[in-house]
Amino acid sequence: MHQKSERSEQDIRDSQRRAARPEGRGKWRQGAESRWRSGLSCLPGVAVSLLAGGLAIWGAGYSQLPAMMIALLLGVGSGTLGRNPVMEPGLAVSVRVLTRVGVALLGLQISLGTILQIGVDGLFYLVGATVATIGLTILVAPLFGLRRGFGLLIGGATAICGASAALAISALLPPSARLNRHLSFTIMAVTALSTVAMVAYPAGLLALGVGDVRAGFVLGASIHDVAQVVGAGYAISDTAGETAVVVKLFRVMLLVPLVFVLAQWSHRAGRAGAAAPRVPLFILAFLGGVAASSAGVVPVPLSGAAALASQVMLTASVFAVCALTPLSGIVRAGAGPVRLSLAATLFILGLALAASAWLLPFSGG
Repeated sequence: MHQKSERSEQDIRDSQRRAARPEGRGKWRQGAESRWRSGLSCLPGVAVSLLAGGLAIWGAGYSQLPAMMIALLLGVGSGTLGRNPVMEPGLAVSVRVLTRVGVALLGLQISLGTILQIGVDGLFYLVGATVATIGLTILVAPLFGLRRGFGLLIGGATAICGASAALAISALLPPSARLNRHLSFTIMAVTALSTVAMVAYPAGLLALGVGDVRAGFVLGASIHDVAQVVGAGYAISDTAGETAVVVKLFRVMLLVPLVFVLAQWSHRAGRAGAAAPRVPLFILAFLGGVAASSAGVVPVPLSGAAALASQVMLTASVFAVCALTPLSGIVRAGAGPVRLSLAATLFILGLALAASAWLLPFSGG
């Protein structure tokens, strides 16, 4: 009887396991199907964003407007897409995912050997100017009637790398309609100011008789977006262009510590739960790209392809965030953000001009 009872209990357990297996497989299958359907629902919006990004880059080759500005205009002109239930999921994914991939690919364009050409004094200055600009915009934002988070977006975009920095910062913040409005305005402001600077700064530096190396340093240390730095620098000379690009690429690298600080802040503010703060995966990928580029293991064709892919994804993200934000919402931001953006731009320009006069590596430029 005892053996029979044990067999009966074993039969019951076996039958329970057999009954549980299909249910487990069913749940896994349902989860996979749900993810598949979610991915498919995002395809139209992502495809349109990438197409717009490609068109913006293509259009920049045939006009005086930078690709970011064209993507911004396309997004603002396509505002109804953001309210289309077919397009909206993919546009939202483009803002978050394409931004991360685009920033990660930027790392393949930077090598430590090139950055060290700036010199110790120059590197310390750039770090200090970045901290000062971001800190200032956060502190004075309430004086302009703005939230400090809005000041962070404007300061980060001004101090580091324009629209790319604004997108990377927003990717770490809780998504909301208000964040989209702030992000859209920040992208619009820094892109417009960068475009003006690309024309005005070289003319002013040439009028002042500033040497090529020092002029390149000022341009790389003060203009927001990478593309406009390239345009402004090479408008003066090859030497100014090369110097400007090197300085600007180091500013791009400063996105890494900023993101880490934001992760720490999010953790302490309770947005990361009980988990320890971690550097986001796309920033680790960015650092991996810098390491690979510094080691000289990245073939030139791959580096060029990565640069193009990064530009497409970041311009696609700009299009998507502007398409998701009605123009009326951007206009309602008022004069405060305009004044803060302009003040931050003039502040970092003043720092760059002052630094170029005494930094030893550039004294002979």
